[in-house]
Amino acid sequence: MSINRNIFIWILIGILMIFMFNMLGNIENASRNTVPFTEFIEKVEEGDIKHVKIKGEEITAETKDNKKIETIAPKDYGKLYDILAENDVKVEVVPEEGNSWLTTILISWLPIILFIGLWIFLMRQMSGGANRAFSFAKSKAKVYLEEKPNVKLNDVAGMDEVKEEVKEIIDYLKNPEKFKKLGGRAPKGILLYGDPGVGKTLLAKAIAGEASVPFISISGSDFVEMFVGVGAARVRDLFETAKKHAPCLVFIDEIDAVGRARSGVGLGGGHEEREQTLNQLLVEMDGFDSGEGIIVIAATNRPDILDPALLRPGRFDRQIAVPKPDVRGRYEILKVHVKKKNIPLDKDVDLMVIAKGTPGFSGADLANVVNEAALLAARRGKEKVGMEDFEEAMDRIMMGLERKGMAITPDEKEKIAYHEVGHAIVGLMFKEADPLHKVSIIPRGQALGVTVNLPEEDRHIYSKKDLLARLHQLFGGRAAEEVFYGKDGITTGAENDLMRATDLAYRIVASWGMTDELGPIHVPLTRNSLFNTQQGLEISEDTAKKIDEEVNKLLRETYQKTKAIVEAYKDAIVSVVELLLDKETITCEEMVKILEEYGVPIVNRCRKSVVEVISDSSSPSAPSGTIE
Repeated sequence: MSINRNIFIWILIGILMIFMFNMLGNIENASRNTVPFTEFIEKVEEGDIKHVKIKGEEITAETKDNKKIETIAPKDYGKLYDILAENDVKVEVVPEEGNSWLTTILISWLPIILFIGLWIFLMRQMSGGANRAFSFAKSKAKVYLEEKPNVKLNDVAGMDEVKEEVKEIIDYLKNPEKFKKLGGRAPKGILLYGDPGVGKTLLAKAIAGEASVPFISISGSDFVEMFVGVGAARVRDLFETAKKHAPCLVFIDEIDAVGRARSGVGLGGGHEEREQTLNQLLVEMDGFDSGEGIIVIAATNRPDILDPALLRPGRFDRQIAVPKPDVRGRYEILKVHVKKKNIPLDKDVDLMVIAKGTPGFSGADLANVVNEAALLAARRGKEKVGMEDFEEAMDRIMMGLERKGMAITPDEKEKIAYHEVGHAIVGLMFKEADPLHKVSIIPRGQALGVTVNLPEEDRHIYSKKDLLARLHQLFGGRAAEEVFYGKDGITTGAENDLMRATDLAYRIVASWGMTDELGPIHVPLTRNSLFNTQQGLEISEDTAKKIDEEVNKLLRETYQKTKAIVEAYKDAIVSVVELLLDKETITCEEMVKILEEYGVPIVNRCRKSVVEVISDSSSPSAPSGTIE
């Protein structure tokens, strides 16, 4: 039925094309102002024609009012030249070009020949199956059969708990009878979720590589198409392909592109098309039997926006969080990348020290650190990669590339210096703040200056004191501007600081319930809207007003305390700024040395660079069973 319907559609298209071709021909003839031959003779005898061009039987005439008319003379009409001569018409005879019969046929039949060729091409495309014209409905999945992923679990570092979890899946694919005899079945689907760059795709490839089964890979965005129904057809084709190669692994990357929760509100064709695709995916995952040996692995950065029907048991039975690596995991990841890329390391390189200096880095970030260090060493003509190369590579990734060629006026440079030193000195006044690493007024990325504070260990929870210390430090730059330049001298450079401070204050008040006025309450920061798939709590206007008042009070009090700190140590700040303007980048130790000369009570500590950690160590550090 579907094939017959498609044939009917193409026949209808063909008829319309022929009709339009004829219409265009008629329009062209109408535009040429063709008249009957007898009417042409009458105009000649009436004296309306002044010039005639004769080409074989075709006659093109120009009237006295400069209009052109065309006509065709009858064959063997001998009186034509006599009539033209009697009426004083200027005659121009143009030799007739000898058109071959092949040229005539091509001119007459070329459009029809092209249409027939297009017809045959489309019919051959559709002969591969129903609704397969141009292979729109064919899945774009890449199927790896003989060239299965050569990634193994040993190549995946920094996620030992997750690897233990997936070993059961590998065991099932290798030896399904072991589970079937006890009545167990493999999970139909596994959802891997975590921050970007933590290794979700790499883990899926490692599972396929260990199990030695076909690996079918596709992205969630590959299902999305401008044609209605194509996404659902591609889902069907994907699972048909999987059944042919079972047992196998189907990997859907960025599944949130197609699996977003259904809101129940129709917002147009694209919205309906995505829902049709999701519905088809739900049906297919519910339809195949786990005994067929098909396991679907999906990855996403946003599990919170996925449709609940997709996450229920029987579809994605297991949901595995892939976290960012801890210090031991980062050490293992660094070892893998150094070994994989055959990077020669200098004897002063200690990967554990680098791991300790990169808290919060994902596996992709660490791979970038190793690569940047290798590029820097090569640029400097070194034979081996040293610790200084790793230090600069980490600075590049955390702070951005230097833009030394950017033109900044001396006045702007001075204001930037006071702004950054303000951040730094306030951070040193709170022991709960992250240790200061360095201060720079060299533009990096989008920033005109940077103050780098880095934790010395991984942190997972924060106290109210920790958050207030962060809030004070964010206000340090704006406070320094006001203290040294007055209220009229504050600049736009604090925009990002104010944005982050306001967001943090709202979280302190509304998300974490850390104020006495509102107490232990959690209120969503985003209000409900037509486009918001997550249903939040409705709050009263009175509660919203109290939240705004508390946030405003917290921000104002914090800013005033920060400004008081800056005003108390103005002379010390001026000396630090002079050094910063001279060197453009100073370390925490250089800054502390000046502050101590002025008797500034420093309660925080400096964050040592990786090079300094190496020089202070009597022996290279190595991973132990328990890392503290």
